[in-house]
Order: sequence, then structure tokens, then C-alpha cells
Amino acid sequence: MYVMSIVLRNLFRFLLFLCVFSPYIVHSSTFMNYIFIFYSDMCDLLLIYCTFFGMLSLYSQVLSIFSFIQEDYMNVLVIDVGTSSMRGILYDVHAAELKKIQISYSPFYIDQICVEQNASDWTSALIRICSGLAQAAKEENRKIDVLSLTSQRSSVLPLSKDMEPLSPAIMWQDKRTMSLCHDLKKSDPVIIQKAGSRINPVYSGSKMAWIRRNQPELFEHAAKLAVIPDYLVWFMTGTLVTDHTYGSRSLLMNLGTREWDEELLRLFELPRSKLCDLISPGTVAGHISGPFSRLTGLLEGTPLISAGGDQQCSALGQGVIRHGDAQITTGTGAYIISGCDELPVIKGSEVIAGVSAIPGKYVLESSILACCSAFNWFHNAFYPDSDHGFDSINREILDSPPAAGGIIALPYFQGQGTPDWNSMATASLLGLTLSSSRGDMARAILEGICYEIKVNMECMARYLPAPSSIVLSGGLTKCPSLAPSLAGILGTPVTQYSNPESTALGAWMSAAVATGLYPGWEEAFRAARASDAVTQTLPENRDNYKKGYSLYQESYSRLYPYT
Repeated sequence: MYVMSIVLRNLFRFLLFLCVFSPYIVHSSTFMNYIFIFYSDMCDLLLIYCTFFGMLSLYSQVLSIFSFIQEDYMNVLVIDVGTSSMRGILYDVHAAELKKIQISYSPFYIDQICVEQNASDWTSALIRICSGLAQAAKEENRKIDVLSLTSQRSSVLPLSKDMEPLSPAIMWQDKRTMSLCHDLKKSDPVIIQKAGSRINPVYSGSKMAWIRRNQPELFEHAAKLAVIPDYLVWFMTGTLVTDHTYGSRSLLMNLGTREWDEELLRLFELPRSKLCDLISPGTVAGHISGPFSRLTGLLEGTPLISAGGDQQCSALGQGVIRHGDAQITTGTGAYIISGCDELPVIKGSEVIAGVSAIPGKYVLESSILACCSAFNWFHNAFYPDSDHGFDSINREILDSPPAAGGIIALPYFQGQGTPDWNSMATASLLGLTLSSSRGDMARAILEGICYEIKVNMECMARYLPAPSSIVLSGGLTKCPSLAPSLAGILGTPVTQYSNPESTALGAWMSAAVATGLYPGWEEAFRAARASDAVTQTLPENRDNYKKGYSLYQESYSRLYPYT
């Protein structure tokens, strides 16, 4: 250790001399780039050294001392693993987007219950993205200094002892575990108290237990039952770990201790040996391996940060930092996340407690299982000849009055998530007449999603103060009627940022704080959103929506009286 410290001290002295006097030596940005690459290599060496000896605070202190060198050069590659695509975004030190590559893919819907996807979809997309961005960085004499990974959270992939996938992944929206969940329902009080949610098919623990019960040979051969980010971290670094945000979506981790819980493992009949080791989000999960470096051109040894689950990172990128901050992401499903300084005592199944992407903090979360997927289904079914994306459907929604002419849509295309976890619920359109148009039906589906958000916000209000404004993001914000409808239904102003990449920006913030680039989350958030335009939509048409919300609640109660 002493020898290493002497070597590093002298290298940094030499580097400091070069960086201070180089403007007088040569007026060349290329020269400074090479200086910075040398500096970055020293930082990588120091990070490995500090990680090995548990001295990450020393690493942060050194980075802060040399922050003037980093100011214009440090680059972060964010990998965002979604349900329908993977995005790689190269950011600079100010969170400005330098280059983005997006690769689309799709899970296969075997039937109304089962949803699977091949692991090769993710690894091939990952290689293409990292190769393309490594080449783009090289062409601009830039060095990728750190990677930050965020991902969908509870899809399960069985891995062999050689870390080869043994079957397609069971996706997060797959509902084949309904029978198993019903059998374990009596254990809900213990599961809620320890893991923060009642048992349900979305969580990875129920999928792992389903494999044990229904595919015993596969279960026996699986050395590990991983979620997608675990596998991708291993694929890039050779290290197999999972962070607490993914653990908190398993029903197997104790939220208080942030460790795998023996009682929960016994309930699901799962051995600890088949799970990955847990780490804190916002920490180094591993370093780019030689094989992955040769596949992509990324430098071997580049640190990889596990930024946390996609919804936690989205919340971070939307500014959910303080207690009671709230945001809504409209993706394949819709997610409401509020920040909590301490672990709340959950009284039932109405909300979900989880781990925040900010180490040491928690989130309350609500899940709506079909959001953009419901809208996409309606668009494909009723607008088959539309060649202009959602332009036609948006125009017709704007022509339909608030409350959709009395039509009520229950948007349960994948069952209901929180608060009832009614996996038997199906989508319904009620109140149709001969005067109803497809625009009215489209508006009803949009408003049905908003009504379901309101149901969940009312549940969340039992645990947290009401937010003064709610931040909205995600794919459905491309529909201009969403924000005014949501503001009117909630009776709360809705805020939107012009940069839609909330999840990726949250992952950038995680890397920025982890490496000491910014001293705290507030500072990193201000940097990430510095150039954003902010739009705020105030509540309107509240009387129309109050009546619609009452009809929505009554319709659900009559269709599902026993939930």
C-alpha cells in the first residue's frame, strides 16, 4: 500500500505540473485531451486501489482536488435497459448529451399470461451500443471515464454455473405465478412488513419460486436466478452482483437490513446460494473486463456504476430527492414514486415501499401495469392506416370533450397493480353509445389511466404530505392532452421538463455523485436540468373530472366487488 501511494503521489504531482503549465506550453485542445486521458488512467488506477482497500472516500477527495482538470472532459456512458428498447447515451461533465444510440427489441407475448424474452436481445444491443459510442468518443478524442447502468427491475433469467442463460427470461409483466401467489397469500402480513409489498406476480421472487415449483430440472441446473441488470453487469465486468433497488423488487430482501431475509427465503423455498450478492446503488459494481473491452472498444478497467432500477433513476432524474417529492413515469406501465427519508410502516397492499437510488433513502411506489401499452393497443386496433405516429389520435382526443362524453375506460390490459393487485381484472370500455367516436374512446383510455393514477395518489397521501406539484415524464407525454387531463383529475399542477431522458439523467447523477464530480444530489440535479425548459400545467375542468372519477370508482366496484 505504501509503495502504491508513493507511485500515485508522484504521478499526480507530474500531472498537476503538466495541467497547470500546458496552456503556456502549447495552445492545443488535442494536447489537453491527451493530458486528460493520462489523468483519467491515473483516476482509474486509484479507483481500483481505493475500491480494493475500502477507501472510496479518498478517491472522492482526490477527484475534488483535481476537479478543475475534470471540468471540461469527464464523460459518462449511461446504459438504460427498458422493456421495448435499450438506450446508450454519452454525456459530458455538464450532462449535455453528446451521442445517443437506441436499439429496439420486443418480448414475445406467448398468450395473455406468459411473456418472455431471449437474453441475446440485451447482449447484442449492449455490444452494438457500447461499440458505437466507444467509436464516437474515439473520433472526438474523448475518453469514456465511467459507465452507469439502470434497468427494468424484476424479469428473471436462470443462469448456468458458466453464467450462460438456460432459458428465456420470464418478464416482469408475466402473470404465470398467479396460482403460486394465491397459495402464499396467507403470508402477506410478514412479506409486507419485511419486504414492503404484498405478494404479487410482478416481483422477481414469485417468478423464481414458480421455476422451482414448475420447472424443477431447470431450477436444479440454475446456479443463479438473476434479474436482467445482474446478468448485464456480469457480461460487462465478470462480477455478479445486484443492488438494493433490484433486491427491493424481489420480496426476498428485508428493507430494514437491506439483506436477503432468511424467513422470506423459507417462505418462497429459495436457497440464498442462487441469489446474487447485494451492493448499494450508486457504487461500483465492477470494471470493464478484457473480453468486453475487445468486443466493444471500451477501455478495460473502466468502472461500471450500478445506478439502480429504472423507476428509481427516473425519479432521481425528475428531482425526487427530498421527503414527499413525487413524480409519474408513463412507460409500458405507469409508475408513481415519492421520496421517503425513512422506511415507512406499510399497513396493507395499497402502496409499495422500496429502496431509493439515493443510498440510505427509500421510496413509496405505485404501479399501473398498462399505460403506453394500452394506448399502443388502441392506436394499432383503431388507427391501422395512420402513417404519422400518434398525430391522428392526438387530434381526435383534442376534439373530444373532457370526461370523454361519458365513456369510462378501465385500463386493466395487464390486470390491476396497486392498490388491489387484481390480476384477474381486464380492460373495459363502458358507456358507449351510437354517438361515441373513436376519439372519445381514445380520450377515455387516456383519462382512465389518469383516474387510476388518482386512485394511487390518494393511497400514497396516507403516508406522505401532498406534493405541491407532480413531475410527469415518459412516452405518453407525447400526447398533448395528458398533462391537462392529469392536472384536472388530480387537482394538482403538473410539471414537465423539456429533456425526456429522466431515467438516463438519473443514472448520470448517480455516476456524478459516486465519482465526486458533484458533492451532492441537489447539485447534480441542478447540473442535469440546467438547460431544460420547464412547463407547468394548472388544473382545469375539475367539475367534469370529479363526476368522471366517481363513475370510474363505481364501475370498478361493481365489476370486482370482492377485491
